[in-house]
Amino acid sequence: MAEARFQVIAGGAVPTEPLTTDPWQFQAACVDAFVASWRARGFSPVTIDNDVGLLERTLTALGRPAWEVSPEDIDRVVGDLAVKGRKTSTRREYVHIFNGFHQFRSRPREWCIDCHSVISF
Repeated sequence: MAEARFQVIAGGAVPTEPLTTDPWQFQAACVDAFVASWRARGFSPVTIDNDVGLLERTLTALGRPAWEVSPEDIDRVVGDLAVKGRKTSTRREYVHIFNGFHQFRSRPREWCIDCHSVISF
């Protein structure tokens, strides 16, 4: 079995007050933390760059903060991609990246500790 490796990511103390009351700024902070978790786990910079772009396109297409997204919103985005002629695999990637982000946003501590159980669905 491979030896576990941990990386220290520069940060600070946990703030005692809310970072922001703006939902878009909060979502951006969540995206930054999600990406930091990838770096901490040693993901390739190329993979990170590609997945960040996909996540940003997905969130833009949804048009609302992740915690307000409904199954109908996902269906709408996937349907729009299908109408534009995107392959099934591309549509699946949009759903997969949002699913990973939503799970991270909902349970960041467990996700960082046990990332493999969240990634394989």
